[in-house]
Amino acid sequence: MAKAKIILKRRKSVRNTEKITRTMEMVSTAKYKQSHSRIANSAPYQEKLRELMAGLGGAGESVSHPLLESRPVKRSVVLLITSNRGLCGGYNSNLISRAVDVLREEEGAGIRTDLHVIGTKGISFFRYRNRELAAAHDDFDDKSGYAQVNRIAGDFLRLYTEGEVDRVTVIYQKFLSAGRQSPVAEVLLPLSAVTETEPGEEADSAGTDYLYSPDPESILRELLPAYFRTTLYNDYLQAVVGEHLARMVAMKNATEAAEKLIKSLTGMYNRARQSQITNEIAELMGGVEALK
Repeated sequence: MAKAKIILKRRKSVRNTEKITRTMEMVSTAKYKQSHSRIANSAPYQEKLRELMAGLGGAGESVSHPLLESRPVKRSVVLLITSNRGLCGGYNSNLISRAVDVLREEEGAGIRTDLHVIGTKGISFFRYRNRELAAAHDDFDDKSGYAQVNRIAGDFLRLYTEGEVDRVTVIYQKFLSAGRQSPVAEVLLPLSAVTETEPGEEADSAGTDYLYSPDPESILRELLPAYFRTTLYNDYLQAVVGEHLARMVAMKNATEAAEKLIKSLTGMYNRARQSQITNEIAELMGGVEALK
């Protein structure tokens, strides 16, 4: 009977775990939908802003702006966006691995790299390995908005404009679709490629004739910092979506694994109980025979 009780106790524990993972899956699903709607709402503005700057770049033949200057990279900034919580599969480990590769590559080329990290998971990883962090941001959460990201973007703009850094790279989980996302290292500064017209944009704006006031160059100089800020914010939103999606998938897999384990433990319990009943009947029959 002791073996059956142990199996029964273990099955109860797994069922409790299943309830927790199922609840976390539902919560992650709700948060994923909310964060995905934020991307859907900001995407049209981001796309239109880039399309407008591409048109301005073509209209204003030669544009001079500090954010467009490409110079030899002697010092760079790497921003890593991770999560504050775990239980999201390989989300954080993949991002950290990508960041380690980028840091190794840049430092191998003799570039002095300042590491900025968002999220306690990334902060804990590099602090445990005694890696000096230029900035550690652990105050971001699911509801963090444009204002928080804008403060970081403002610091990067100042450093690049004043010539203190020569490149800004952000490492985040790029959201491509619900079934496809991957960690990427995206160079945000310099913005030398922003004013180049992409094939799709050229087709969309070919039949449109805009009148710019003031001149295109003046407008573009005002829009470039705004574009950088919104791009960094969009990257952060994609990272948040990726976190919730990864946690949703991880909790779904955990729930399914718990269900399989419960089924297996139920079979083991039934066999153990059947064996015990058989032994008890055999003992009872043996006692009856002994009394004859």
